[in-house]
Amino acid sequence: RALARVLSWVESGDQRGRDILRALYPRSGRARTIGLTGSPGAGKSTVTNELAKVFRARGQTVGIVAIDPSSPYTMGAILGDRVRMSELYSDPDVFIRSLASRGALGGLSVATQDVVHVLDAYGKDVILIETVGAGQDEVDIAGAAQTTILVNTPNMGDEVQTLKAGIMEIADVLAVNKSDLPGANRMVSALKALLSLNPDRGWDAPIVPIIATQGEGIEKLAEACDAHFEELESSGKMQRAEL
Repeated sequence: RALARVLSWVESGDQRGRDILRALYPRSGRARTIGLTGSPGAGKSTVTNELAKVFRARGQTVGIVAIDPSSPYTMGAILGDRVRMSELYSDPDVFIRSLASRGALGGLSVATQDVVHVLDAYGKDVILIETVGAGQDEVDIAGAAQTTILVNTPNMGDEVQTLKAGIMEIADVLAVNKSDLPGANRMVSALKALLSLNPDRGWDAPIVPIIATQGEGIEKLAEACDAHFEELESSGKMQRAEL
């Protein structure tokens, strides 16, 4: 498809890609961008998949940018997220792109923002950006997305203590996935305690228990993202993430 070809040019730094980006940039800025971050194994791909279904059920078109730590030229990078998202792959109003992180710090590929601009200009209503899953270092997502979801799980244990810096401060919505497991309530309480340490953000980040594999709580998670988007618009904080 033409879109896939353009994205390949953009990712590789091809001059044609740079020219197209310059032409498309004024047409971008209309899509809602939602980033998902969190530790490996937290279930980010499943949450991304289920969120995409919710937005599609609303009649919105969706772009998914899945950052993969391996090479984009091997099947490994493509299969990982795309197999998990196989239900969406046949939907013509969902476009899924796997990008290699190529060792980029912050959990994002260097081409991520450019790919988001292209999908935005292409007319996608919502763009979901799923990061590698390197935990604490993934604060870069806040610069690429209007709303950042931090996906947690009850079995993170002592990892909660490491969330105090950086990543907790950029989280706009907190999801506690696998909330049917023991320790889920304890995790919610721990997150509430951490949020109380930073009361001056101007936005009270909601904590949403979910069971992504069953689709439970995903509608509420989408509504929490809606509320944050509305807050950004009403407060005048809405701004396009710049390159």
